[in-house]
Amino acid sequence: MAQAAATREAIAVAAERLFARHGYAGTTIAAVAEEAGVTPKSVYALADKPGLLLLVVRRAEAAPRPEDTAGALLRRYPVERAFEEAAQAEPVLREAWRRHERARRAGLKALVRAAADAGRLRPGLTVGRATDTLWALVTWHAVALLVEQRGWTRAKLATWLDQLIETTLSGPPTQGS
Repeated sequence: MAQAAATREAIAVAAERLFARHGYAGTTIAAVAEEAGVTPKSVYALADKPGLLLLVVRRAEAAPRPEDTAGALLRRYPVERAFEEAAQAEPVLREAWRRHERARRAGLKALVRAAADAGRLRPGLTVGRATDTLWALVTWHAVALLVEQRGWTRAKLATWLDQLIETTLSGPPTQGS
């Protein structure tokens, strides 16, 4: 029992590492098996390739959250990139990606709703519009661009996120603030 759990964990960790590093198309069952130190048959006993990706996504969603949004985005964006890529190629994953995006938007809506309830939403901005704006901007795409292309650090990403959210919800800072 303990050996089986250790094997499942090794496979899941290897799959996450490879999907994050090489994307969905660049990751093979054979590579996952080699990285995990098991046979391909052991990997297939756990899941096929789409199933492995869903396992990795569920693990990322269930993992303890860092205290900051920037940390969560930095940790998750490579897997989210692989997930979106896979959803384009694998019909079986398309609805899972859509559900994932609906859940991501719902999480952002809760943040916006809390700001609105606290009176922090600028006049004329609806919860729906603010939610859609953040949903479109706070994505793995933006994080990848800023980190991979511009070399941003966790601290710089955190500052950007805080400013983006504040400006979106409350408007630009006033003079003297």
